[in-house]
Amino acid sequence: MTVSMPRLRRGGSWGLTRNLRVVRRMTAADIAQQSVYRGAWIIFMLANICMPIISLLIWRTALASGARLPVDERYITTYFVLLGVVTMATSSWMAGFLAQDIRMGKLSSWMIRPASLLTGFVANNLSEKFLKLFALVPMIGIVWWIFRDSMNIPAGPGRWALFAISILLGAMLVFIIDILIASLAFWMDDVSALVQARVIIASVLSGAVVPLALMPEWSRGFVDHQPFRYTVSFPVEIVAGQLTGRELLAGLGFQLGYVVVFAAIARLVWSAGIRAYSAVGA
Repeated sequence: MTVSMPRLRRGGSWGLTRNLRVVRRMTAADIAQQSVYRGAWIIFMLANICMPIISLLIWRTALASGARLPVDERYITTYFVLLGVVTMATSSWMAGFLAQDIRMGKLSSWMIRPASLLTGFVANNLSEKFLKLFALVPMIGIVWWIFRDSMNIPAGPGRWALFAISILLGAMLVFIIDILIASLAFWMDDVSALVQARVIIASVLSGAVVPLALMPEWSRGFVDHQPFRYTVSFPVEIVAGQLTGRELLAGLGFQLGYVVVFAAIARLVWSAGIRAYSAVGA
């Protein structure tokens, strides 16, 4: 049976402003539920920080051995110390879960709830990030203290404010891309391959594996302007200090532009999927 679900079209991330109170309550409930596993969060964050630290030590050793890189030791150190926080703050893991809910026909049950399914995923994303960052930030603080003399730390609040804005935009962009991919489950039986492909591609093109500043010169035109750069690398670059004022403004413009474009596309795809949505018992 084909069903029309206006609540879902109006709600979710598209109606986040109207659902702030619901999001706050759902986020608080999720935090209370997930805090039971706080020990697991600490272990998970220890694993999350290990790879950037290992990469940092490898690149610092390479520089000490005379390797010629387009960036200096301070940039490399700042980049990898901040990488764990930025990656976690901008991450999203909901594409597979949302796609499964679509395939299993679980959207119908949200029609009688005070918020949409997407609002629930927003709350879950916020609550898990709060708990993960709560465990991760002290670890990053220790690493910062160890390498503080080899880092670029902006003195004024301006760069830090732009850093925070950029992280927010990056998190929105990743979340919206996940919605777009998951929405394809309205027409596809399995989108897990697409989800995994997005993870692999984003790991490389976002700068989560290797700083984009170390990419070959011939690739700069593409690397500097593709959307995944603005999910991880660009926020870190703001603090690392190699961007001029004009490059900062241009980068934030690109970041905001990608958020708007992908949001428009995701909304069109989601709305089309809702119109075609059918579920047993709906």
